[in-house]
Amino acid sequence: MSSVPIPKRLSGCPVQGGLAVPAVAAHHRGGRALFGINHPGHVNTFVLGKQCGVCGQPLSRRPGGKYALLLRPVDFTRGYSSEPALHPADCASYARRACPLLNGDMTRYRATPRDLEAERCGDPACDCRLWTNSAESHARADAEAPTFYLAIYRQEDYRPYWGQRRGHHDVLCGVTVTGITPLSVQRITHAELSPFDIARVLLLNLPLK
Repeated sequence: MSSVPIPKRLSGCPVQGGLAVPAVAAHHRGGRALFGINHPGHVNTFVLGKQCGVCGQPLSRRPGGKYALLLRPVDFTRGYSSEPALHPADCASYARRACPLLNGDMTRYRATPRDLEAERCGDPACDCRLWTNSAESHARADAEAPTFYLAIYRQEDYRPYWGQRRGHHDVLCGVTVTGITPLSVQRITHAELSPFDIARVLLLNLPLK
């Protein structure tokens, strides 16, 4: 059972195992969520609708408003975050304290990739009938958890990123970071950086500590 207090903004979110379930999470029609697995349709909806990936509510649209992105070094260099943006003060803060990848509890990915196809519930009306296993999940099995940065941006700079994926063009990939100067960047996890990530960090002048 988690001891991380759930912020008021997330008071309407379902709770599972003591944790507020992120709005972007994949879940069965009966409500059981899969932490760490995003629903692709939700991701696209939130990115285009400028909604927070944790609470699902709209991000700030007022002048001077801000949004947060949780980024790995590779995300900075490829130019986008594949995860929706977050409210900085409460949702991003909660995510970094509650998520085991972000709070340091999980230093490696699980040794055995999660078998999403085996977790289908059999309900023909449930989205899980579309769940498939990804090559990315198998590739990172038992790999060391990456370093994450928390970057804060001006709401005026928000824009979706359209690019190429698996041979298809003009695909919605996530939230743009390329060509945008963040208000602040903070390293929030401290896994050992790979040589490639060290090169990315130095090239982009990201914090080493």
